[in-house]
Amino acid sequence: MNKRAPKVIQICGIRGIITAIFVVVCLFAGFVLFPAKVASILWNNLAATYFSIPQISLWQGCFLWAFVALSVYMLNNKNFAISFQQPMELSDAEMKVLMDRIKMQQQAQRLNAMILKSNDIKIIKKDIQVNPEQDTVKENESENNISENK
Repeated sequence: MNKRAPKVIQICGIRGIITAIFVVVCLFAGFVLFPAKVASILWNNLAATYFSIPQISLWQGCFLWAFVALSVYMLNNKNFAISFQQPMELSDAEMKVLMDRIKMQQQAQRLNAMILKSNDIKIIKKDIQVNPEQDTVKENESENNISENK
């Protein structure tokens, strides 16, 4: 059986529509509203008992639950690049090599710009002629000036 085949759910009549709506509402209540209510109750109990922070509503509890759920998901998923460590710094020698590469690239860009702007560029063009009767190849080198072609 093909694992990638789409799952088809058939809804027949009014009873099927009511059942589908019931399933969606139950999933929403079970995975969104109930954890949001629990998060807001826990927050409000901690706020009243231990801290002097404002209390939150169910709507804000929903955001708190979403924040907690997404944080746990991202920390446990290996595809996300979240880490709690200091990035490695370059040593002085590596920094010097990097700066030298940057300088060389800038010089190369300046030279390329100068070459492209000059009109005195000569292109060596090779015309290859094949003689089928003698099976020989003859190369003609000719110099063309770009300014003459324009």
